[in-house]
Amino acid sequence: MIRRARYILVAAGSAAILAGGMALAGAGAAYAKSDPLPSCATGVNCTSSAYGTAGYYGADDNHTHYRFVQTVTVATPQLVNLNGTGDNEGAVGVSLCDPNTGQAAMISLGYNGTNYEVAYTVGRYFTDTAEPCVQNVFKYINPFKSGTLLDFPGVSGGDKIYLAIYYTPGGGHFHQISFGACDITQSVCRQAYSNSRYNLQFWEFGIGAFSYTQFLTAPPLNPLDNFSDNDVTCYSCAGSVPITSVAPVNPFNIGGLYEAQFINGSSQPTMSPNDSLSAATDAFEVYNGSTSP
Repeated sequence: MIRRARYILVAAGSAAILAGGMALAGAGAAYAKSDPLPSCATGVNCTSSAYGTAGYYGADDNHTHYRFVQTVTVATPQLVNLNGTGDNEGAVGVSLCDPNTGQAAMISLGYNGTNYEVAYTVGRYFTDTAEPCVQNVFKYINPFKSGTLLDFPGVSGGDKIYLAIYYTPGGGHFHQISFGACDITQSVCRQAYSNSRYNLQFWEFGIGAFSYTQFLTAPPLNPLDNFSDNDVTCYSCAGSVPITSVAPVNPFNIGGLYEAQFINGSSQPTMSPNDSLSAATDAFEVYNGSTSP
């Protein structure tokens, strides 16, 4: 049975976030419960890399197209030096992307050296590695170039932040990507939009911490941030579903929900969810090692 998503209703008018994203319907349910859940501890649906994403993502299964992803995270003190480099080349958030073209849409919460900020961007990014798309998104190097949200009155440390992306393919020349952000603690919501002349195909999604580079020590035992209300919508979904319901739609068990972690040169984990995804609440934590270089 598909469990419906839990949506955030905060300040008056916030139900209009990403118009239409609150009650999506499709041709029918495409998902069953992921069983077992991804586990890097046991090697079940686990991806390890030196950078990219530490969290959970939906890998390409040659069928499922995603159009919506959301999370609720926190402006923690640990984001000030997320990856141990002291250069703020990292953030937490969500992404939708196409591993075939490198096209990605992202919205993130990070620390810019002075303040916490919510940033969004759309672009095409490639690397030389054959990793899933969410591992290839390196726009989080200085993630505040393309556009910021919630700058006024500004995000304070400890604030709970809602982040979401909603893609609407258009019938004409333009297709719209909507970005939504709410500072739940301060009851403030903001939106931004990006139009594309191309009909985008988002085969994957990602939720978690993003970093281009990291100099962390093993093991990942220090709490970095938490992520709740983790939900997605696909074209063939009957509605929005929690990420624990993401499973591959093919007879080969390829794709579906994966856990991602960072590792160092000795293949030791340095940032990871540590198998913390809850089947009951769909929430998870991300942990990292020491941020001392």
